[in-house]
Amino acid sequence: MSDHISVCICTYHRNSMLVRLLRNLALQNTRGQFTFSAVVVDNDPSGPARAEVARLSSEMSMEIVYGVEPERTIPAARNHAIRLAKGNFIGIIDDDEFPPPHWLATLYEAVRTFEVDGALGPVIPFFDQRPPAWLIKSGLCDLPQWRTGTLLKWHQTRTGNVLLKKDVFDRHGICFDKTFRTGGSDQVFFRRAMQLGYQFIAVEEAPIYETVPPERWSKSYWLRRALVNGFNAQKYLAGERNKLKSTAAILKSAIALPIYLVCAPVCACLGTHVLMNCMERGFYHLSRLAAVFGIELRKKRDF
Repeated sequence: MSDHISVCICTYHRNSMLVRLLRNLALQNTRGQFTFSAVVVDNDPSGPARAEVARLSSEMSMEIVYGVEPERTIPAARNHAIRLAKGNFIGIIDDDEFPPPHWLATLYEAVRTFEVDGALGPVIPFFDQRPPAWLIKSGLCDLPQWRTGTLLKWHQTRTGNVLLKKDVFDRHGICFDKTFRTGGSDQVFFRRAMQLGYQFIAVEEAPIYETVPPERWSKSYWLRRALVNGFNAQKYLAGERNKLKSTAAILKSAIALPIYLVCAPVCACLGTHVLMNCMERGFYHLSRLAAVFGIELRKKRDF
């Protein structure tokens, strides 16, 4: 077997979730097609996950490479993990997620079958406890899914569940843009890769599960998240060559924001889940408009 997958994981103060992820990762069924190992990069200079990773390394047969990235940003940690990876394939999964046993093999087979450079699977919310009814009804935790074989566009990508050929990083020296400190560097990466001719598909049969803990059940959490995402979405447009498209996006937010403000009282009468959908979208467009003037309404990411 010449193919080896390095599964890259960036972590920050989520030791219990990281342990669950690594234990499930060790149970991957390779179907005899490849070998794999894990790369864990701790995004805290004090290395709070070091002891847990060392303990698991001694307990499990899976190799785990551990590193510390002192710069407290997502892209810096991701780039560090890629540098530590030794495989000719790179898997990426978040520290609050965990995979079923067939995850890696399904993605690997899809890349081979469709002759593409990478494959992305769906991310399904997972609750250890029963969440509020409004959160489930709102669909805020749900992410879009696409049929297997769908050729993805850059704005449909993320790094929460992906397998890539290492060549995507190496041939042209692509890395994650560190100017996107609070998020968005994954889509910028995929946009650049696609401009160079790399192709990525969706694989519906390779899901992973994202833990949604109680601290993400509050209404304020989702509004803060919308502010961060809105600002980063506007930053994408800085690299957009089509100025008409950029202008249209700004006009869309300018029109959408007052509509959501007017609709909020009506939505409140229809239920908390409807109101939260309205407010989340309103905050998103508010943040996009503020970003046009260089104003970042939420500078800290807590999701």
